[in-house]
Amino acid sequence: MDESLDLKFKYTEKEYTEAVKWYYSNLLNSKIDIIASLISIFIGSFYWVTGSDSIIFKFLVAIGCLLLIMIIIVLYVNPKRFYKMQPKLHDEYNISFSYEGILFRTININSTIAWNHYSKVRESKKFFYLIYGKFMFTIIPKRTFINNEQEE
Repeated sequence: MDESLDLKFKYTEKEYTEAVKWYYSNLLNSKIDIIASLISIFIGSFYWVTGSDSIIFKFLVAIGCLLLIMIIIVLYVNPKRFYKMQPKLHDEYNISFSYEGILFRTININSTIAWNHYSKVRESKKFFYLIYGKFMFTIIPKRTFINNEQEE
């Protein structure tokens, strides 16, 4: 990168929640968790309904339901709630990428972050994720890039 690359964007609630949902569902293997919870509920319910008096099957139903509720909260409830509660997510972002790092500017933020702060980069169809912790990341919408050259 010979010179800086400047981007400007503002998150929408839908865009932000979609990005967070994608990241968490891939990080947490939510498809496997959903299948496991549904199998647990099905097996427990089957034996419970057929008259088994064992507490284990009631426990399986309870654990399956609890896991399913947790997945719904993490993927659907929390991202929307977080977006609404975080004023910084409603600001317009001006971001400059350079050799030195990334300069973030909003009404309330003026910060340069060195590249070594980030440990990984992940990519979805619509977003880049600059990761700096297990559940900590910066989302860059791909729509902000003019062309594929800028993305590269």
